Amino acid sequence: MVTIMKSRFLSVVVISCTLLLTAANSLLSAQPPANSHRVFKVGVLASLTGSGNSLGQDTVAALEIAADQLDAEAKANHGGYRFHLIVRDTQQDPAKALAAIQDLDRRGVQIIIGPQTSSEVAMIKPYADAHDILVISQGSTASSLSIPGDNIFRVCPNDIREAEAVVALMQHDGIHSIVPLWRNDAGNNGLHDSVKAAFENVGGTVTSGFQYQPTTTDFSAATATVASQIQSLLTAGADPNSVAIYSAAFDEIVGIFHSAAPNATLSSTRWYGSDGVALSAALTGDASAAAFAASAYYPNPTFGLDPALQNLWQPIANEIEARTGIAPDAFALSAYDGLFVVEQALRRVGNLKDFAAFKAAFVDAANAYTGITGSTALDAAGDRLNADFDFWAVRPVSGTFNWVRIGAYTNGAITLF
Repeated sequence: MVTIMKSRFLSVVVISCTLLLTAANSLLSAQPPANSHRVFKVGVLASLTGSGNSLGQDTVAALEIAADQLDAEAKANHGGYRFHLIVRDTQQDPAKALAAIQDLDRRGVQIIIGPQTSSEVAMIKPYADAHDILVISQGSTASSLSIPGDNIFRVCPNDIREAEAVVALMQHDGIHSIVPLWRNDAGNNGLHDSVKAAFENVGGTVTSGFQYQPTTTDFSAATATVASQIQSLLTAGADPNSVAIYSAAFDEIVGIFHSAAPNATLSSTRWYGSDGVALSAALTGDASAAAFAASAYYPNPTFGLDPALQNLWQPIANEIEARTGIAPDAFALSAYDGLFVVEQALRRVGNLKDFAAFKAAFVDAANAYTGITGSTALDAAGDRLNADFDFWAVRPVSGTFNWVRIGAYTNGAITLF
């Protein structure tokens, strides 16, 4: 009897130990190994050659820095999320942007940062919506793309907010009439429309102006038309100091200024610009165009950086400039924040298997995150809520021409430095 009882006891012990080991092994297999890393592909659509390459180069550098930091964090914590960046040069060409997102889709990419222009975003939007691809643009501003529920998100404010800023500066400067000169694409058309509406809303006069095609290289017709409309305003009794030119452009502003410089009317009228030119290396790199810009006043509003957060964004800005030779603006730095928001979203859902869950997690993460550019909270259409802007102008500095921050639009108020 004793022998039988001992045998049963040993059997129970063996079975219990076996069950415990099985349970322990099951628990371990359900969790990733302590040193595992999950790597996700992120497509980057940026203009690296041609017009807009300043923002494109800075965007790629910002994302590389962010990816390196997240990689180091994952390794230090023996787990986490890492990112493999797949960069495509779109040259601000919508057709190239569409070809790029199609290629990235075939490579299994479901997260895109960029492109930087609204015309590119408008081109890729139907494809992104149809193929469960999350697009995070750091430069698109067209309010026509502010559509709730789609797969397009923008970590920068839209053109309605930029228009509020530039019109506030025009009012501050005593401008009552503007002649617009703008590029025919989604983003710059949006800026023109928003500035026109905002300026007329405060009682200002907006002439028909001149819209030029993106392929334009000879701007003589454009500048002649603008000069003629200014003369008409002056003939009708407008104070010359109350008339200005509003230009919504990209790097082709260099050619515009070459064409405008010999015209006495255009060279004696104040010019106002847009975010597409702010901090452009192409403009400061052309001595004659830069000299015209400096003499024409020409403040360019761009998504602003909070001075209170300078201890956060300045080191990243310095590192970007060390890599590219180009001082980054808030648009490029917002791409840096965008990758961290993606990482936060992945922490919530773990993977991209359920795209709807990841998309919802991205919105929640953006609304909760504060990065080097401040709060990344989004409005109902997925555009950034932050509406502060800096004004940059070309000025002579130590025998050359550089971009200088000359003012800010914060909480609805203009401050000039």
